Amino acid sequence: MSTAIKKRAISQEQKQQRRQQILTAAKLALDEHGYDKVVLSQLAKQLQLSKPALYRYFANKESLFMALYLSEADQLLIAIERLAQQPLKPRVLAETIAAQPTFCYLSAILHTVLEKQENVEQAVLFKRQLKQLAETLCRLFQHWSPQLNEQQALCKVMFLYQSVIGCWHTSHPSATMQQVMQNDEFAILRLDFVDSLSLLLVKLLAD
Repeated sequence: MSTAIKKRAISQEQKQQRRQQILTAAKLALDEHGYDKVVLSQLAKQLQLSKPALYRYFANKESLFMALYLSEADQLLIAIERLAQQPLKPRVLAETIAAQPTFCYLSAILHTVLEKQENVEQAVLFKRQLKQLAETLCRLFQHWSPQLNEQQALCKVMFLYQSVIGCWHTSHPSATMQQVMQNDEFAILRLDFVDSLSLLLVKLLAD
């Protein structure tokens, strides 16, 4: 499928569409190559954009993938909100999160890679948007557990977030380690993301 952009964006609606096209192309490149190997000049060429045109939308690589992270987080939040109509089950929540692998991957590199953002204004805006997402999740946890106060719900949200990061790292080793782990000798060390996250969420939801 071609991701090339044929016309210059003029209206606000066109600019929003162009921004989304860039995010979509970035997600595809991320899934195929991993963050380190995504090069903005190649992305711009693929989209038939000049580098300056791409930079009008995203100042740098970090800004682009922070925007993609927020987009993926919004999609995950919509999926979690659909669960609000039923009692929350650890396995179901873990599977819902696992269905958004780009969010999980970007969460795992957020603090060590993406947040090397030198623009303070953009960093503040990003954190404000994350805060809004956390507040929405807090309200969902209070819906499932009405006895929780705001601080307790926030603690659960942060524990969930940290669990996603930790489980993603431990269940997605490097290519070399994936090869090593195929040996039956190391079977006990193999970790599945959903299984690991589910066990942690049992504790989270029980407290």
